[in-house]
Amino acid sequence: MLGRLKAQGGHILNAGEKAKLQDVLWIDGVLNAKVVAQPPEAIAGMAGFEIPEGTKFFIVPETGAGPDFPFSGEKLTVTMALYRVKDIDEAIAKTNEIQSYQGQGHSCGIYSTSDANIMKLAYATKTSRVMVNQPQAASNSGNLWNGMRQTFSLGCGSWGGNGTNNNITWRDLINETWVSRPLATPKTLPSDEVLFGDVIEKLG
Repeated sequence: MLGRLKAQGGHILNAGEKAKLQDVLWIDGVLNAKVVAQPPEAIAGMAGFEIPEGTKFFIVPETGAGPDFPFSGEKLTVTMALYRVKDIDEAIAKTNEIQSYQGQGHSCGIYSTSDANIMKLAYATKTSRVMVNQPQAASNSGNLWNGMRQTFSLGCGSWGGNGTNNNITWRDLINETWVSRPLATPKTLPSDEVLFGDVIEKLG
């Protein structure tokens, strides 16, 4: 897998490069706006280390999650944190640990042909979108290859402190006033026997 990532332009950082990158990505614990959406050459130049020609993104080996491990949080740069786990259960635990720090309710992804593992991840994580065998960011927000509604804003549900976990549309961004008048013919509520007749008979 690492070989494939390197072939796509990934550069695995050593401990010294990781420390320098961390110092430039976060200033006093806050993400540095000057590095956001910048090419790797510019970021490496700011951080003070050399990168191979053709580098498209940084691969940062990581183990923990939380404030003491800033690479486990949002980076908004061409930087990916790389974790190693032994099985799907440890992957789920690590996903939950990372998202409890930043990103709870947002999304996660899995590359797998096992429906059991895919559904295990979906049931056991606090996430609104599980991308299966797809690139994460381009798929979360809806694309031609999946059924997600296209959007630039993702709701994270109560897990993330949001009022919705949908892919946000214009209807979620405006106020609507509903004018309600009585119906000419009021609706009637069917009896319990009509609604639940078979169930009532079985319970009776």
